Amino acid sequence: MIVRVLQGRVHPGRTAHFREQAQQALDDARQHDGLIYAQVGRQAHADGGEEIAFVSVWRDLQALYDWLGGTDLLDTPVMSGADPEVFERFEVQHYEAYETAGADLPEDGEPLQGATLSAET
Repeated sequence: MIVRVLQGRVHPGRTAHFREQAQQALDDARQHDGLIYAQVGRQAHADGGEEIAFVSVWRDLQALYDWLGGTDLLDTPVMSGADPEVFERFEVQHYEAYETAGADLPEDGEPLQGATLSAET
């Protein structure tokens, strides 16, 4: 299983737009074969901005690639169909889940190498 974590800070004044995008991304992800779980959490700030975390868990890398529309985890959209300009900054991390990583990898296979995408806008 692959755990994808997007964390970022949404610009003040752009939170409503981000929430629409996040709901669309959740709805889209939930239609894709291979999604196990997806949710967005937020922490509101006094200035009107928000810290967010978008967590999705995928059966395997291929399922995640299919949702993102590419196989380069460093060159894929922040969220399917989303505008990254809503963010002051963001970071995307991808992890193998411990509970199934050993069972899913061939004995001589290479584990997923850490892939991080971050930006400040």
